[in-house]
Amino acid sequence: MARTIDEIMNTEILSVPPELPAREVPPLLRSFGVSAAPVLDDDGRPIGVVSLRDVLDTDRRARDVMTRPAACVSMSATIEAAAAQVARGNRHRLVVVDGTGAAVGMLSTLDVLRALLDVPTRHPEAFPHWDASTGTSWTDDWPLEEESHGRAPDGPGVLVILTDHLGLRGAIVWVEACANVRLRVREYATRPARQEPPLARALSRQGLRFRASHVEDPSSRAGIAAVLQKRLEHVPPPGET
Repeated sequence: MARTIDEIMNTEILSVPPELPAREVPPLLRSFGVSAAPVLDDDGRPIGVVSLRDVLDTDRRARDVMTRPAACVSMSATIEAAAAQVARGNRHRLVVVDGTGAAVGMLSTLDVLRALLDVPTRHPEAFPHWDASTGTSWTDDWPLEEESHGRAPDGPGVLVILTDHLGLRGAIVWVEACANVRLRVREYATRPARQEPPLARALSRQGLRFRASHVEDPSSRAGIAAVLQKRLEHVPPPGET
C-alpha cells in the first residue's frame, strides 16, 4: 500500500500563469479533463488555485479570480496526513510541493481515497505517466485480470508486472518487451500457471497489477526493458533475494 504522497500524485502538472485572462481558463482546464489548476509564480511556487467555478468575471485575470492561498501538501507527507487535510479543510484537491515550496504535482480527494483503499491511482488521459529514466510514458496501474486487458496498448511495447505495492519503484516482479502488450496481458491473466517457472512464480502472487508503454521501435523496447530489468535485479520484490 502506498504510504507517501509522491507515490500517488499526478506529476504531470497543469499550471496557470497569474496574468492569463480569466476567459481562457475554462477551455484550458476542459482540454485537459480537469476542473482546477494551480496558479504559479515565476519560481514555480503556488500562489493560488483557479477552478471552473471561480471563473465568473471574464474581464479579469487568473490571479484576480483564483482561490488563495493554495492548499498545499508536501510530497513526503503520509497518505493519512493528506486525508486529514482534505477532510478537515473541506478540500477537493491539494497542490503537492517539494522541499523548496515549488509545485511538483496535484492530488485529488479521489487519489487519497484510492490510496487508503489500496486501489491504483487514476489520472486523466491527457496526463500520461512520463518516466524520465526510461524515456517513455506509461499507463495507469491496472489489476492483472482479463477484464483489464483492454487498458493495455494494442500493439508493441513494454509490459511491467508489479506487486500490490502502489508505484513502480521496488515493486517490479516481471519486465518484458513484447510484440502486442494487450495480448500478453490477457494471456498472463488467464493462463498464469502455463508459463515458464520464473514467470509462473511471479504470476502466482496475489493482487498483481500491470503497467505498460506503447513503443514501436524494437531497439527502444529492448533498451527500456533492460533498464527496468536491471532495477528488478538490483531491488528484488518483497520476499525475494
